Amino acid sequence: MRRRWSWLLALTLVSAGACFEPDHGLIPPAKPVELTSGLSSGDVFEVRVFGEAEVGGTFQVQEDGSIVFPLIGRVEVIDKTQAEIAGLLEQRLADGYLRDPQVTVVLTARENFEVSVLGEVERPGTFGFVEQMTLVQAISDAGGLTEVARVRRVRLTRKTDGGQKTYEVSVKAITDGREPDILLQPGDIIFVPESPI
Repeated sequence: MRRRWSWLLALTLVSAGACFEPDHGLIPPAKPVELTSGLSSGDVFEVRVFGEAEVGGTFQVQEDGSIVFPLIGRVEVIDKTQAEIAGLLEQRLADGYLRDPQVTVVLTARENFEVSVLGEVERPGTFGFVEQMTLVQAISDAGGLTEVARVRRVRLTRKTDGGQKTYEVSVKAITDGREPDILLQPGDIIFVPESPI
């Protein structure tokens, strides 16, 4: 009889442990990211000049913080916003090249503005960060969870004021509607471990 009670107690503890879910309240909120802040080296943007299709194009900010633009040559763009770059190009193009140029700058990729999704997902890798990106969205971008994913013990590694820290997240609690989805910030790493059973 004692052996039977011991077995039932052990089974209860195992079941409780299997259903235990981490406290999402321990995760610090994502730091706000201003995607329109000044550009840095490695960023890629597209320039469109109204009525002058051959003048625009796609440009990547070089290590020295500049691009080489048709007609006007080297242009310093480091730490400038898209609107500031457009204004600068309009000014330089109007200086003897084009009459009343109208320039649009569209940011297409930001260096180091990425999140990584690793482990038990269909397509592990690094994905471009977008504004209001969430943990479930990032997992979806990685093709979703595999059949052996441990959905109650997903690990989120984030840079905080106290250094890099790792937190446990229950994706099951989020998809069931018991917890809100978690906003991400650039540099976050999501690791989905394999279920022990």
